Amino acid sequence: MAQLSVVNGLEHLDDTIDLSKPTSKDVELSNFDHSSIPLEKEEWPVVIMGSSLVGMMTGLLLGFHGIKTISFDRRPTFLSHPRATGLNFRTCEILRQLGLEKRCREESVREFDVDAGLLVVERLVKGKLLATVQEHDPKRDQEVTPSEWLWLTQAMLEPILVEYAPMSNYNLVYGKEIVHYDEQPDGVIVVVRDLATNEHKKYKSQYLVACDGNRSAVRRKEGIDMKGVGHLGTGLNLRFKADLQKLLGDRARHGIIYVTMPHLKGAFRQEERGKAGLLWINEADGRIDFPPGSVSEDEARKMLYEFSGLSGEAGIELQSFAHWTLASCTAERYSSKGGRVLIAGDAAHIMPPTGALGGNTGCNDAHNLAWKLAYVLTGRAAPSLLQSYEQERRPNDAAVVDQATRRFRNRIQNQIPQLPEETYDVVEIGGRYNKGALVPGKGDSSDKDFEDPHSPSGTAGSRFPHVSLLSKDDQTISTLDLIKHNFVLVAAEEDSPWIAAAKGLEFQIDTYVLHETSQPYQDVKGLLRSRGKLAPGEALLVRPDNYIAWRATVQGSNHKEALQQALGQLLGKPTK
Repeated sequence: MAQLSVVNGLEHLDDTIDLSKPTSKDVELSNFDHSSIPLEKEEWPVVIMGSSLVGMMTGLLLGFHGIKTISFDRRPTFLSHPRATGLNFRTCEILRQLGLEKRCREESVREFDVDAGLLVVERLVKGKLLATVQEHDPKRDQEVTPSEWLWLTQAMLEPILVEYAPMSNYNLVYGKEIVHYDEQPDGVIVVVRDLATNEHKKYKSQYLVACDGNRSAVRRKEGIDMKGVGHLGTGLNLRFKADLQKLLGDRARHGIIYVTMPHLKGAFRQEERGKAGLLWINEADGRIDFPPGSVSEDEARKMLYEFSGLSGEAGIELQSFAHWTLASCTAERYSSKGGRVLIAGDAAHIMPPTGALGGNTGCNDAHNLAWKLAYVLTGRAAPSLLQSYEQERRPNDAAVVDQATRRFRNRIQNQIPQLPEETYDVVEIGGRYNKGALVPGKGDSSDKDFEDPHSPSGTAGSRFPHVSLLSKDDQTISTLDLIKHNFVLVAAEEDSPWIAAAKGLEFQIDTYVLHETSQPYQDVKGLLRSRGKLAPGEALLVRPDNYIAWRATVQGSNHKEALQQALGQLLGKPTK
């Protein structure tokens, strides 16, 4: 784990990693004789290793689907040190499903203008404006998502998730680390050590989900290599106190500001509602690598003033600096060979922070995995369903890693000519799956990792399109709000034989007819037909993670049998 020290009142954090081999900072899961440790009576269907953002989201989503979960983390509590910031559209849609979006938005608007976009400037204060990137068009965005982009730092989000954990039957345990696990045919034995007392306890779980970060001990134990560009450099973070609202003026409304000059390259974000800031430095006066111990306090202060364009009288107080590894890679596998140990988040993919894609991509991992674990654990699906987690997420994660790396090359390294990038909405909510828990129809095959959410395909593996609906009490909701714990079958005509077929199954499927006069939800403009490419006699079967699993096409009879066959193919077992 990262090493924290305090020198002359300043925090120094070493969060560098070595992708080729473990270092002294890394936790090792070595052989462990646990025969004398009694097995705890209480079993946990899922144990999570790590209680940071992705671990928490995995626990909350499993709880949402009715699965009791526990996570262990060696930290005494959640970290306040700056990490990820910015919750993109897809993550906010997930929070919306959990009922947490409104609470998170209330916290976000206190900090930033959510639609202001990101600036590229020569210097932080009064430096020449070079470009505005990722600037949101709220009216256009509302056509494809019910959610907003939220400028919420991880340190602001995690306390909200901790507060809601008990309501989801999700138990977060801090100050205890997993020191060993044994994967067995019928589950996983997990040994946990209390860091305060050195006491060991042993638990039995059906599955272990490793959300143990970019230096994942589980990934190393399972012999999973990382593939991709690899090491990009060692960055330097400077955290400081200042009255940024006063110093930045109108620029204070922007969540992130990139600084780029021939000899200076980095990025800045606000903290503590404009009373503090964080500066990422990727290049300064020819230096592009900042390993631990290579920067003195005086040098750090000089860099801070040089990047900001301010003088020593500006009242900037340096608080800490951190060294961290920039890398671009994706795990070659997402599970153990036995299939009961899975990795997610930074354990599965490492990317530059440009575009705020890292933590958000991990949340997508959790959303994809949680419902599958729940269906397997409750007997609604065969264990083979979990194979689709890697089949779906790994290609999509690798594509997002590539997009984050392109943004790093363009915005931080100022590469000329600029590399082509997908737009923010395409990357955030246009991701699609081409193989996995889906039943493609004729002509559905695609090798694309993204599609334009403004021109959705409506095919298996694509995100179910957002359409605004009007309820009986004149409230506006989204088609995405209809997706909860079960599969959902949607048709655009009252007498749809597919709706009747779904209602005739023992397997629980929520059904909705949506058109201009439908009730209880009305598609006033009839948009679902065009956005979902729904022809008469067709229907869409949607998974609990908002992805289309199957398109039911026109046929004269045997609708129930066809639906059962599709579900059996999706879930790996027959359904009644």
